[in-house]
Amino acid sequence: MNGARLRRGIGLAAACVALGGVFLAYLDPHLGVDLANRVWSCF
Repeated sequence: MNGARLRRGIGLAAACVALGGVFLAYLDPHLGVDLANRVWSCF
């Protein structure tokens, strides 16, 4: 039971780090403009 709990905690911590990285990346306004231009260029 303890191993499953540890894996769940590590998974939760990894997900929080990934989400935090995404939120920090969106603080740069140039990234949003660049992503919008890339999506728009597909059409």
